[in-house]
Amino acid sequence: MVTLERFIDLSSSFNLDVQYYTLENNTLLTNHLRHFLWVDNEREKAISVVFDEENIIHCILLAPFITFPETDDELTKNTYMMPINEEWFVFWGGANQFINYHYEVEEQRYAYDLVIVKDGQSFKDAPTSNDNFYAFNKEVIAPLEGRVVKVVNSIDDNIPEKTNASKPEGNYVIIQHANDEYSLIAHFKQYSIVVEEDQVIKQGQLLGLCGNSGNSSEAHIHFQVMNSRDHNKGKSIRIRFHGDYEPIQGNLVTPIQRYSATQK
Repeated sequence: MVTLERFIDLSSSFNLDVQYYTLENNTLLTNHLRHFLWVDNEREKAISVVFDEENIIHCILLAPFITFPETDDELTKNTYMMPINEEWFVFWGGANQFINYHYEVEEQRYAYDLVIVKDGQSFKDAPTSNDNFYAFNKEVIAPLEGRVVKVVNSIDDNIPEKTNASKPEGNYVIIQHANDEYSLIAHFKQYSIVVEEDQVIKQGQLLGLCGNSGNSSEAHIHFQVMNSRDHNKGKSIRIRFHGDYEPIQGNLVTPIQRYSATQK
């Protein structure tokens, strides 16, 4: 985007008044790519870099380190589980914009995007077919008991790398829980959702199958909790999980709240 000379100028001005940086996050994205995030001593500036296994930079970003303490400090009243039956990988998740691209949008701030990874990849062979992605057709379950208040089930699944921005959620389910909390699980496979509106469901009950519908370039689950049944108007709430552990980008998560960090 800029020449090396211009980048040096920009980074020099960016570093003015910075005494030091400390490592905030170190996460393995794939077998070949690792993401490092450094934050300055005032926690106002951040350097985000993605390196490959040969230490070649694939992406570098210098930007303000923005936080929202008024919502970061509030957790859901209910305790949830991830809406999964086996081990998944957190591709986006956490309380800053560098490890969770949802973070700057209030309605999605604490959302998670989950995929299944094997041998450092989310697909087998080539990423040309939905069936080649490990997450596609996997079961998606209820993160907590509640009542189904919204179901959309008829949106086509995308060809990988194509997205449907006009229907960003794709096929999705919204569940009303105790304490006026609502969970949204999105990007189901077309016609795979097996629950209906007004149905009372149990924690762990099958909702449908993971798909690639909506604003999605590959099969994955989008999961968030909010304070309204209208996900376009409500506010995302930071999720309280069993064991008081919060998974972030790079973690492996399982349904029984056993989390495995891939950071090293």
